[in-house]
Amino acid sequence: MTEKKIEGFDHKAFAKNLATQAGQVVPSDIGEADKKFVVDIVYKFSFLSGDALIKDETINLDAGQASLITQFIGEWSFHKSIDLIRSKIDPSLREGILQRVAFTVFEIAKQATLKRMPPEQIIPLVEHHVNVCFKQALEDLKKKGVLDDKAEQEALSQSNIDAMAKVEAEKEAIGADMSDTKILKLASLALLIRNFPEKKIKSILAKFNQPEREVLLQYLSMKDLETKIDTKITQRCLNEMKQALPEPQSMSFERIARKVCKIVKNSDKEEISNIIKDERPQIREFVLSGAAEPNIPVRVANIICKYLEEKTL
Repeated sequence: MTEKKIEGFDHKAFAKNLATQAGQVVPSDIGEADKKFVVDIVYKFSFLSGDALIKDETINLDAGQASLITQFIGEWSFHKSIDLIRSKIDPSLREGILQRVAFTVFEIAKQATLKRMPPEQIIPLVEHHVNVCFKQALEDLKKKGVLDDKAEQEALSQSNIDAMAKVEAEKEAIGADMSDTKILKLASLALLIRNFPEKKIKSILAKFNQPEREVLLQYLSMKDLETKIDTKITQRCLNEMKQALPEPQSMSFERIARKVCKIVKNSDKEEISNIIKDERPQIREFVLSGAAEPNIPVRVANIICKYLEEKTL
């Protein structure tokens, strides 16, 4: 007997694509072993979902509907696996919980799709049932004595889907408030440093304020960034940044600290305080105390010095 097919729906390829996407957006606080678990579980449940839809002779779905149901499985497998990892639920318990979540999503999304409910109605319906199912799965494990109250509450307090939505909203706000020139420079810088050692990248990121750091991180995570920016613009931006940097041999913390002290001494104290009020504590301390000993990187000190020069002209 010929296996039933859904025209235009390659469930294996679709599951692989969902897993690849998941791997690209796993939060940075998740370790490599746990990241592999997330990617594998997204693929496994997405594949099983697509396979079940194809083999179900009682339903008749098109490729779009099958893809939507499978995508729900992949997305919720991703988010709840992150929640379980962050709440430090024992790895041996995770897949069982996620299996129950995936089954619930599959049934709810499938029935809602068959009833021809629009996606904007299916989304909150699925989320409601996921939360109920997730809580029940944890409650059942607690009754069996393999999970305590603290672990249960910690897992229930996690919500990666809300955290990601918040980050995306903040990124949109950052983009709206930042000039095109600054965004281009940050994108160009990301291209320049993305192959640097991780420690060096972290050091560079620490020199930027939070909004700029978020934009830089966003560009650093883009695998095809070089295809999105005109190379001539990139080169121009990098040249401008290079010209703004001092020669390495001319930089010394002591010399920069003396220069900062001179700026502060010759400026209105209230003006200086206003300029640095939103900076990190160690930067405020460096400016106001006239520290002769390094408490911040020398390049950061130099950036602060130039910033004060510009603001107090």
